[in-house]
Amino acid sequence: MSVVAIREVTPMTGKEELVENRMKRAADIVTKHGAQTRLWRVAAGQGASDYIMMSMYETFAMGATAFQNFMSDPDMIALNKERGKEPAAEIRGPNVYRMAYGAPTSPPRPILVQRMYHMPRKNMASALALAPELDKIMQTQDVSIGIGVPIVADDHETMGVVYRFNSMEHWGEAVDAMVENQEFVSIVEKASALGTLKSSRILVSI
Repeated sequence: MSVVAIREVTPMTGKEELVENRMKRAADIVTKHGAQTRLWRVAAGQGASDYIMMSMYETFAMGATAFQNFMSDPDMIALNKERGKEPAAEIRGPNVYRMAYGAPTSPPRPILVQRMYHMPRKNMASALALAPELDKIMQTQDVSIGIGVPIVADDHETMGVVYRFNSMEHWGEAVDAMVENQEFVSIVEKASALGTLKSSRILVSI
């Protein structure tokens, strides 16, 4: 999958169960029209307790066609009317990204860590050039990586680095190993010379 549309949802207090139910219904509708859709809850970091929906497509043409079709689906229209009558959350997005490196794993891994960088566009190529080296190091911990860059978003000087884990325990073990790994530290330092880490978060699959 080379295209990812991301919607972020902050539930109102006490509306979490309703929001999760609605997001599952929305995901089913979007999937019906050709997306591979995954739902997440932010366990820690930026936007803790938010919900995330990622819809993935092979091409932008497929994504655009799916968007047109699911927005006119009677089930989606009914869901949006329901949301309008009884608001339960603040919704942001979709923002659309291209996966410039590292396709999502199949089957999907249940834990993601996203690290978002302010990355001047003039430095993006140099930052992406670090990806194979980072990938090689993370493979020693059985961690899959991906790098996304914005295509339609509120900030085009952004780069997202995604780390994919098998479990929370796996995340903890990998972090313990990486903080002691001088090759990893060196790559982080190189990345810091090109851009600035602005936020990070842990996502747990729903």
